[in-house]
Amino acid sequence: VAFPVGIWSSPECSYFGLSSQQAKERGYEAAEGLALYRESLRGCVFSPDGMLKLVFDTKTGVILGVHIVGQDACELIHYGMELVRGGRTVYDVTKNMYSAVTFHELYQIAARACLDPAAARKRRRDAGAAWAELYKSTQNLRRNE
Repeated sequence: VAFPVGIWSSPECSYFGLSSQQAKERGYEAAEGLALYRESLRGCVFSPDGMLKLVFDTKTGVILGVHIVGQDACELIHYGMELVRGGRTVYDVTKNMYSAVTFHELYQIAARACLDPAAARKRRRDAGAAWAELYKSTQNLRRNE
């Protein structure tokens, strides 16, 4: 894809670069790293439903594609496009500093997931459990009103 694709729906969807399947068809040893919106501070505060996925080459760490579903996905994809076009790696992204309370933190979370998938699954499971507990407690408060 030569340009970022965005669908202004609810939720928004966007992508740039290759999918895992496309990357494998082109000879890359492709894998994915995932970040849930609820794992970022902005996601926790404003919009927990969404995800960002990085497709990368396991041999080099080069980011081959970015896929986003959630609030501001059509804005966030432009940074992903620059990562792909610039030949940046997941290692580069883990070293970057992102300002607080922005969705750009998702890129770093996904890059870390690329490097340690087991820890990432545990973090996502813990985030999901915390949100389920929060939802349960709000439902109990409503019943007691």
